[in-house]
Amino acid sequence: MATKVTYIKTSSFSKKILQLLAAVALVVVTLTLWSDIKQKGEAVLIENAIVLAKNILKQTSHSASFYIANKDQASLDHLTESALKSDYIYEMLIYDKTGTVLSKSQNALPAISRFMGLMPSAIETDSPDNESLDAFFPTPYVSEITAEDGTLLGFVRVTVLTKNLQKSGLSYIHSLTKQVILIALLAGFIGYLFTNGLKPFSANAYVVKD
Repeated sequence: MATKVTYIKTSSFSKKILQLLAAVALVVVTLTLWSDIKQKGEAVLIENAIVLAKNILKQTSHSASFYIANKDQASLDHLTESALKSDYIYEMLIYDKTGTVLSKSQNALPAISRFMGLMPSAIETDSPDNESLDAFFPTPYVSEITAEDGTLLGFVRVTVLTKNLQKSGLSYIHSLTKQVILIALLAGFIGYLFTNGLKPFSANAYVVKD
């Protein structure tokens, strides 16, 4: 004798509408959480980029103050040229306290040219597309160069490639975003499996024996 479990359709139309609205609301909440995570992640990346840029300035200012105090032009030139070996620095200029350029990297431009949009259209990078410089979000930072007693010796201007500073963080944010989406999909699938798996125990079912 075969045993068959039959389900009585007790859900009214209004109940189905409420269930659908609840599902839509949960989807909206999930998307809102995902957007919030993404925005906060981007804010953290920007903050970290600023901190890294300031650390670069601090280290450069410390070295430059020693070279300026000792009138070591060769070391100043080496400092500005070696800066280009970093993936984070696009150009560096060192000025004396009157604003006269003491040393600069070979690709450096005067401030008026750099800030008036007369920047080079392309930059040599590891990117196969050789993206335009603007795509790397070049950002200038300026800091005073002071002696140990606080005497002003000059200034240093560094243009950093913000996108490169954020590269590792961006990879982490993208990975985290994908994991959040995957967890949401798995949660939905698990809910579906539970719903179907628990149907035999539902009060809306009865057993018919043939």
